[in-house]
Amino acid sequence: MLTDLPNRRKKTLACESGFTLIELLVVIAIIAILAAILFPVFAKVREKARQITCMSNMKQLNLGFIQYTQDNDEILPGVMSGASGASVIGSGPNGGWNWYSTFGAGATNPVFDMTQGSIYPYIKSRQVYICPDDAIGARSGDSYAMNGCAAGAPSQLSNGTARPGQPLAYFQNPSDMMLLGEEGGITGNTDTGSTNDAYLYVGNPVGTTADSISTRHTSGSNVTFVDGHAKYYHMTPVVAAQLETGSNPALAACP
Repeated sequence: MLTDLPNRRKKTLACESGFTLIELLVVIAIIAILAAILFPVFAKVREKARQITCMSNMKQLNLGFIQYTQDNDEILPGVMSGASGASVIGSGPNGGWNWYSTFGAGATNPVFDMTQGSIYPYIKSRQVYICPDDAIGARSGDSYAMNGCAAGAPSQLSNGTARPGQPLAYFQNPSDMMLLGEEGGITGNTDTGSTNDAYLYVGNPVGTTADSISTRHTSGSNVTFVDGHAKYYHMTPVVAAQLETGSNPALAACP
C-alpha cells in the first residue's frame, strides 16, 4: 500500500492543476467584456488615423495651390462647375485645378483625371487626391472640392461654367476663407459621400447631397484655407456657411 502513495500524489496534483468549467466561463466572459470595450476604441483610432491621412492629403493639395498661385501672378487656379449638365468636361486646360471627363449627375459616377488639372505638376501623385474614407473617390479619382466662393463668375473662355480663380488680394482674411473642402454627396446617385465635379458651393444640408460638406470623419470634415493651414471641424450648417464665405458679409452670395 505504501508503494501506491507516489502515484496517488501524482493523480491528486493532476486533478488540482486543471480548470473547472466555471473558471473557464469566467475567463471567457472577461475576454468578451474586454473585447466589447476595446474594439470600439480600436475603430476610433483607425478612423482618427484615416482623418489625419486625409488632412495630410489636403495640406499637400493646398501647398500645390499656393505654388501655382506664386507662379501665376498671385491668382488661384480656377474650377469647373458641372451645373450645366453631364456633357460639360473640365477644366484643367482652362487653368482649372480639376479635370473630369464625366460629370457625376443622375446615375452617373464622376470620372476624374486630376493629372490634367493645373496643380498636378506640383503634386505628382494621384493618391493625394483621395480620402482613405471615401470609397467613391477611390473609384472616381478625387475626393476634394474647391470652394466656389474662392472662384469668380463663370468665364466666357470655354463652354459650361468654368470659373477663374480669384486673386489673393480679393480675400480680406485668407485665414478664414475655406479653399478646399470634402464635398458630401452626389445628387441622384445611389452612392453618396463624394464630390461630383470638385467644385463646392454649399447649398444643401450638411452631409446629404451634392454641394454640401461631408461629415465622413466622425460627423465632421477636414478643411483647408487660402493661407495654407488646415483644420478639422465638427460640421454643422452654420459652420459650413461660415467656412464658405469666411464670415465675410460681402460674400453672403458668392459669384
